Amino acid sequence: MIQVIDDFLSPSYFDLIEKVCLTELEWTYTKNITDSNVITDKSQFGYGYPIYDENGHIMSFFTCIVSGFLHTTLDRVKKERILRSRCDMTINTKEKIMHIPHVDFEDPFIPNITTIFYITDNEDAETVIFDKKITGKCNFETSDLKVLKKINPKRNRLVIFDGDYLHTGHSPTKEDRRILINSNFI
Repeated sequence: MIQVIDDFLSPSYFDLIEKVCLTELEWTYTKNITDSNVITDKSQFGYGYPIYDENGHIMSFFTCIVSGFLHTTLDRVKKERILRSRCDMTINTKEKIMHIPHVDFEDPFIPNITTIFYITDNEDAETVIFDKKITGKCNFETSDLKVLKKINPKRNRLVIFDGDYLHTGHSPTKEDRRILINSNFI
């Protein structure tokens, strides 16, 4: 099941989160936005900002700002706790680059509900959810994947899906950056 919910937060609360994401966060560079432990070609880079780590630890002042959003989402997905949450940012790459398909927890595998909450509009930097489920460390051929759903990033849009599905995103080519909050719930 894949749910897409537009205007998830009230306008003023979303505006606050957006303002902080765009002006206040100290983003950390990573060579691979999908998996910082895997080094690939230069096109896979991005920036991150942790909100909650895998142990449920509050990471920063921003956690306090987005706590209401995360707990509202936790209730919506009907899970018991926030496993992890982070902001991701990719920047304009001039040419369309699809990042590596992945699940957020491959090794060790942790069944979860994954959410993506878009901070920016990006008509050309869609999220792609594939039809293949991964329940542990495994190899797959990207060419064998079939698209289950493509979702265009839209401000204040929340996407909810089974975290077992391979998914990925694209770097923007029209806008300066693509910013989202990626969270996992168990």
